[in-house]
Amino acid sequence: MSAPAAVAAKGRRGLAPEWVLIGFLWGCYVLNHADRQVVYTLFPALQKQLGFSDTGLGMTGALFLWVYGLCSPFSGVLGDRISKTKLVVGSLAVWSTFTLLSGFSPTAGALLTCRGLLGVSESLFMPAAYALMAAAHGPETRSRAIAIFGTSQLVGVALGGSLSALVAEHFLWRVSFWMLGAVGICYAWPLSGFFRRMPEAFRRAPEARTARAGSMADLLHIPTLWVVNWFVAVATYGLFLVYAWLPTFLYDKFHLGLARAGFEASVYPQVGTALGLLVGSTLADRYYQRLHSARYWVILAALFGAGPCVYLIGAGVTLQATRIAAIAFGFFTGSIICNQVAAAYDVVPASLRASTVGLLNLLGALISGFGPFLGGLARRTIGVDRLLGITGLIYLATALLVLYSNLRFFARDHARVQER
Repeated sequence: MSAPAAVAAKGRRGLAPEWVLIGFLWGCYVLNHADRQVVYTLFPALQKQLGFSDTGLGMTGALFLWVYGLCSPFSGVLGDRISKTKLVVGSLAVWSTFTLLSGFSPTAGALLTCRGLLGVSESLFMPAAYALMAAAHGPETRSRAIAIFGTSQLVGVALGGSLSALVAEHFLWRVSFWMLGAVGICYAWPLSGFFRRMPEAFRRAPEARTARAGSMADLLHIPTLWVVNWFVAVATYGLFLVYAWLPTFLYDKFHLGLARAGFEASVYPQVGTALGLLVGSTLADRYYQRLHSARYWVILAALFGAGPCVYLIGAGVTLQATRIAAIAFGFFTGSIICNQVAAAYDVVPASLRASTVGLLNLLGALISGFGPFLGGLARRTIGVDRLLGITGLIYLATALLVLYSNLRFFARDHARVQER
């Protein structure tokens, strides 16, 4: 019997600790994404008060993602070698501090510096957090556990986007950074207390401390993982393009107020994503025992659906049409989010789970950083709407790549993991 199953088999009252773990990490990821998102709906205010150019605004997202990605391989190996719980708590406390300091930025350069340091500190969280979840949940519940965890991203984006715009209209744009930073620093205390009481089986997997500097090279010998890296990068690129520029796109195209544009761009896509997380994770876990590549087929269908939707976000002639396209894009994105890490874990050794997330974040963040950056370039040139159309074509091409990988590589790579 696995360690999680043994813990679950014990008689106890209240919510099982493996799900309490998801709850605490859920709170962390709400703050994680709120702290990332808060800057995007403030673009018009930052241009007026700190003198940002369109390209500079794009760099607030791109710089964060590029630094985040470059630090991720190191963070992944670190997550497989030292205490994952200490990494999670430390990451939360440090990134919350940089969020707080962002609110005191006197210049555009100071704010960009804080965004870069935010990328360093947040990169430590995801590899360790996913490894903790994988230790607590086996393949039969892993997609659902990650889906529940993934809903925190929706709440964080909606909170960071809509709250910051509302606060900026009624108070100062700086207040949003101060509020979110203070909440994160305070949340580190109960999180640390739970980790001290958490079952040892979740705290440290039997394979821990086996990762090394060459772990990334080992992972690169898995063909299916190359494809996972690519579709994660493409999906994240499209997601951050929409996250970063949809508020300003709606502000420009439909002449909405700052708070209204922030609400439309931050809330409606998350409604669709919540449904996608639920449906995508349920389908993947239900059919995993019958077809071990089930997660990959769900992702394939989601990529085929997301491509036209991201095009329609830019092509919609009315706010209602754009809203519907954003909800649909969110739905297919949610189906990818809940399965992408679990899909990678289907073809990698358990001892390298945190390193795997570090690798996914490396390429994913580096490529997705071009979403905010290219959006800034496109705003005054080809238009954000055309950039969204090009992104839709990239989604469709990626779907064909996943189809090829499913037929060519998956069975062999999955069998190797099972043999180990």
